[in-house]
Amino acid sequence: MRPSNQPLSEVTIKVPAPFAGISDLGFTAQYRSQSFQEPIRDVPLLIEGPPPPMRRLAELLQLLRGIEGSAYAWSEPVMLSDEVVVLAFRDRSLAGETLSDGAPAHAAYVLNLVRPVVFTFLRDCAQTARLRLADVIEMRVSTGSAPGLDLLLPLDDIVRSNGDRLLWRGDDGRRFFQAGA
Repeated sequence: MRPSNQPLSEVTIKVPAPFAGISDLGFTAQYRSQSFQEPIRDVPLLIEGPPPPMRRLAELLQLLRGIEGSAYAWSEPVMLSDEVVVLAFRDRSLAGETLSDGAPAHAAYVLNLVRPVVFTFLRDCAQTARLRLADVIEMRVSTGSAPGLDLLLPLDDIVRSNGDRLLWRGDDGRRFFQAGA
């Protein structure tokens, strides 16, 4: 068990190619170091890829802002350039309370703390934005103090239903947007 005064370490999770049909678009989630007793800080996601699918992705990520009734929210996605979009996961589980106030440890707070934001983001992309995800999700987890960890997870371990929208497709070597998406 971690002593309550020991800070949670900084963690970086890189997901190189999570979307079906495009291998050069990925994202990084960055957890900053913080005390266990303080509310979960916003977790920024930096998404990088080629301009046409990034514009489409930025449009579809707007749908994540409309998710209601959950213990978290997504910030407005911001295009920093034609190849970079940033948005943040925001914990809303304690809603003004703190764990040190003597409030009971809320299940949603614990879930937001221990479930990687990457899983929540991918689930929301598939279910809310209806984006089609790759069949296998690769992740590279690193901290400042420990060697990195590479994971390959079947999509079913992260999300049960996949979306039907492709950002970008290259069946015959050409790239184009999926019609009607």
